[in-house]
Amino acid sequence: MARLDRKGGVARSGGAGSHLKMALLGLVVLAAVLGMLNMAPASLHRELHTSHSRQELRRQTEGAQPGQERRSQLQEEADLEAADGLSATGDASLHADAEPARTQTFEVHFESVDGTDADTSMDPAAEQQRVAKQQQEEADKVLDEVNQTPGEKYHVICSLGAGLYTQWQSRVAYYWYKKVKEECEQELGDKCQMGGYTRLLHSGGADLWVDEIPTVVVAPLPEKYQQIAAGYVVLDRPYAFKQWVEKYIDTIPENYIWMGEPDHIFLRAPPLWATPERPAAFPFFYIEPVAMKSIIDRFNPKKVPIDQFEKIGNSPVQIHKRQFAAISDSWFKLSIAIKNDTEADKEFGWVQEMYAYSIASAITLDKPIRYALHAEMQLQPPWDKTLTAENGRPAYMIHFTYGNDFDEKGQFTPGKVGFWHWWAAAWANKYIPRNFPLPPDGCDNLAVIELVNRVNEAADHLEHWDEYAGELQTPAAPGDTPQQRRALAAAPAATLHGMRPHPRVPG
Repeated sequence: MARLDRKGGVARSGGAGSHLKMALLGLVVLAAVLGMLNMAPASLHRELHTSHSRQELRRQTEGAQPGQERRSQLQEEADLEAADGLSATGDASLHADAEPARTQTFEVHFESVDGTDADTSMDPAAEQQRVAKQQQEEADKVLDEVNQTPGEKYHVICSLGAGLYTQWQSRVAYYWYKKVKEECEQELGDKCQMGGYTRLLHSGGADLWVDEIPTVVVAPLPEKYQQIAAGYVVLDRPYAFKQWVEKYIDTIPENYIWMGEPDHIFLRAPPLWATPERPAAFPFFYIEPVAMKSIIDRFNPKKVPIDQFEKIGNSPVQIHKRQFAAISDSWFKLSIAIKNDTEADKEFGWVQEMYAYSIASAITLDKPIRYALHAEMQLQPPWDKTLTAENGRPAYMIHFTYGNDFDEKGQFTPGKVGFWHWWAAAWANKYIPRNFPLPPDGCDNLAVIELVNRVNEAADHLEHWDEYAGELQTPAAPGDTPQQRRALAAAPAATLHGMRPHPRVPG
């Protein structure tokens, strides 16, 4: 009698009859094998295991390396044999001593794009967090980019007109520029990127402080433009910088400029963020190109997309001097055009010259100038309460355009003149007194305290301060009553030159 060996072969037995029986048995086995090969489950299993997509999925999810590919292939072959359940005879009952087929389970491990194990694709809140995190990382990367070209520095230019108001501010500003630069050079040596300083005086004549502060004198706004300005003294600023570009740009050794204002006090030395094609600027929340699109379109002949207009003014701005030179004339002309447009004049208001700079940056050259936006460029007390900017980075400068008001307990009183009151515009016709008192105990606004301390220190070290200083009315300065404040607000605009009121300024 014939029997099957372990490999599916036929074992011999003697006799001619046996041969016939063996042949018949062989036909039966062959038919069984062909039938089983046509079974759908085995065919499907084979297709799944041999398809390219399945192999690729297995390779990636199992982390197969080149050296593992052959082992995977051998395993696939073993899986096929187990799934088919075949031997040479196709009869499982004939394989009592064969190893049972093994079922394998494959575990697929998914990893999210942010490197975590969680699959957040179906969680909208988690996806928003992931996107916000990614955007913040990209923003931080931009903020960390510093121009490290050897020898490159920036030149600080502070524009102002005549008058005691901007005079005392500019003296304080220069005092702190010198002190911060000295500290920077002591720490970094020639790698300190603060360069020289220019007070851009657009009064048409020298004043008493040209020997104390490096000064360039340019002409005030011509009469024909003053009629358009109608008391809007800020138009002197773009005209002053236009003259500086035409006459003095090549007199400074630095390739970059920092455009500043008299009411800027350096806290520490900013690095050089700007490059020849990408300047840096402070983002102002109240410069809103999208909201002002219908007005901006009047001055946008190239139809530059509105999202290409930056939410900036011209100060503080750090920019290559040649790039600035290419837009300075456009900035001036746009400032005049906007002031001459009744609706634009009304809608843009006091900050229209800032809008003019943003528009000039977007439309003047072959493509819009995009700025690296650095909120840490400056603080604006009392709205900033610490020495850290809203982006979490230590600030480089204080901009003191706003009124600072606190009650007897040191509590902030926004929109209301406080028991303690510090406002630069209250000292439009006299210097602010020395040793101005700090806010009452209970005030936790470190930016305001730092501001007062720094102005006091400068006043203590600058000559002839008392000759021009007003009289302090303790604990608050002149303008500390509603009547005085309204009278000050009604003062001629020229006395407040350099002040840039803000939508959030009380009063």
